[in-house]
Amino acid sequence: MNLIEFIDSFATDIECRKYLLSIRWEQGYKCTQCGHDEYWSNEEINYCICRKCRHRISLLAGTVMQDSKLPVRVWLVAMWLFATQKDGISAKSLQENLGLKSYRSAWSLLHKLRVAMVRADRDKLSGTVEIDEEYIGGVLEGGKRGRGSENKQLVAVAVQLERIPSNNPNRPTLRDYRLSKIRAKHISDASKPELHSFIKENIALGSTLIRDGWVGYSGIDDEGYQSEVTKVSKATSEDEKLPHVHLAISLIKRWILGTYQGNIDESNLQIYLEEFTFRFNRKTSHSRGWLFYRLVQGALSTEPHPYETLIHK
Repeated sequence: MNLIEFIDSFATDIECRKYLLSIRWEQGYKCTQCGHDEYWSNEEINYCICRKCRHRISLLAGTVMQDSKLPVRVWLVAMWLFATQKDGISAKSLQENLGLKSYRSAWSLLHKLRVAMVRADRDKLSGTVEIDEEYIGGVLEGGKRGRGSENKQLVAVAVQLERIPSNNPNRPTLRDYRLSKIRAKHISDASKPELHSFIKENIALGSTLIRDGWVGYSGIDDEGYQSEVTKVSKATSEDEKLPHVHLAISLIKRWILGTYQGNIDESNLQIYLEEFTFRFNRKTSHSRGWLFYRLVQGALSTEPHPYETLIHK
């Protein structure tokens, strides 16, 4: 639906709570006390009661929205704006759009939504995967900019490649592939433990890794992967030898500087990388409403994150 239809559908807090109720237990309700599978809710739909043992649970208990003083309608409008904006929305813009009293409330709300974007059961990258690491500049360090805004943080990036039709099906080259999905992680250094950990967390065993010859990747094939090592020389840059992963890195840099003007503290860089990943991996979705729905699902299935835990996340 468009914005007008969204406003009409979620005109009151009650309607918003009905929607959340329909999603929270869409796989079936189960009482946490007795295991019974039937419940009823009060008229305001702010809690549910087990029909058997009468145990009462708040609609928002155990979710990322728990203990929030903001109306449920504000949460849903924020989710809609966050999910439907192609490049995201800054806390300042959200504060102005929703009329929130403090910047902290807007920042905290958005950060909780970023946490909710990360699915614990998401699939790993597989097949043919390009991987490399790169320094990203302009990130705040300890809340302050360095000289020339050139504080740089190291990020490992992996991209799953998708085969496209070509006139040379028997001997495909990198030109016969395109970006499909990505993963990115803020790492402390390009050491073997850091890079191996990133690969194991994000890439399925048996995948083919297209990478350079950096020593940090040595031994990864013994862990169940297959490597195709590209040689970089003065005549050929990494952008040419690893074009897809470097395109992804370029897009990440542009997104951070364009949407957030580089105002991302290094301690929070990872969660912003997760936001970029969420948006990029769903870039071909024809329905913004589907992204909104997935975000609501994530918010209801993500445990509470108080503000104090967010500032260092």
